Order: sequence, then structure tokens, then C-alpha cells
Amino acid sequence: MSTAPTRVVEEISPPTSPEQKRAARRIVDLILGGTTEVMLRLPEGEEHQLDSEELRALLAIALARAEGHRVSVISHDVMLSPQQAAELLGVSRPMVYRFIERGELEATRVGTHWRLSTTDVIALVERRSLLMDRVDTGFDQVTEAMLSQQKNTPTKGDAEEGWRTAAPEQRRPPLERVRKRTRGRRT
Repeated sequence: MSTAPTRVVEEISPPTSPEQKRAARRIVDLILGGTTEVMLRLPEGEEHQLDSEELRALLAIALARAEGHRVSVISHDVMLSPQQAAELLGVSRPMVYRFIERGELEATRVGTHWRLSTTDVIALVERRSLLMDRVDTGFDQVTEAMLSQQKNTPTKGDAEEGWRTAAPEQRRPPLERVRKRTRGRRT
């Protein structure tokens, strides 16, 4: 059985059982405890101790899996085709060409084909994510403003109470506006 990566992006499925989630959580706890050395034993028997960056990558994968998430592993030094970039961005291939035309994504021609830097594609993902967060924040603010405005809008009972308690000089301008409007209807 070959487990060598065959694609630019490797997808790691989330745990399918509670036991797998617990095992992933145990790995996270051991790594975070700082007392664990992780060794990789090669088929020939040679052992390799994971360095801090490899351990950090393993921790990120284990933590995501412990929470039941799917994980993607990608190399930043690879050139992608527009189709691979589209899969990574979660958009269609024509949309990738639009990003290139708009200047949102740098691309290089290799013969008759376009190639994109993984780093540039990931940077676009981060920019779009930041933009979406800003849009969500804007929607939240508009919603809050609308709700507070609805709370401050007088109801029929409040308007009647306000009219009854108003002084005669406060009643005069609204009465004049009503009289002007009704005069035009009578003729």
C-alpha cells in the first residue's frame, strides 16, 4: 500500500469514530505536555526524531482531527494549474481566470498554460477571508442598528400618549401639516 502524496493538496479525512477522536486528542495532549519525543522509524529500522516545525505540523493536524475537522496539507513551493487553484479556492476554473485578469492573482505562462504560485493562491484565500469577515461585521452592525431603531420607534400607544402629554405649542406644527394636507383633498 502506497501512502506517498500523489496530489498537490493532500486531504486527510476527519476521524470516523469516537476512539479515533480520543486518540487524536491524546496525541495533542502529549505534544503540548512537552515531554514527548516523536520518532519516525523508517522501514530499514533507522529512526528520525521530528524537529520543532515537524512537531508543530503534526500538532496542527492532530488538533484539527481531534475536533472532527478534515485537514488539507499543501506545499507552498509548488506551481498550480488553474484547476488546482480553483479546487483550493473553492471556486470554478473560469473564476480563477477572472482573478488573473483583474490582477487579484498573479500567474505565469508556461508555454500555452497558466501556472500559479501556491503562496499567491493562499494569500488570495486569506484576503478573501478577511474581506468576508469585514462584510459579516458590516451586516452585524447594520442589523444591530436596525434593531435598535425598531426599539426606539414609538408604537401607536406611545404616539397617543405623547400627543396627550404634549403642550399646545408642541401640538400646533403637526396640526398645521395635517390641515394643509386635508385642505387639498376637500376641493
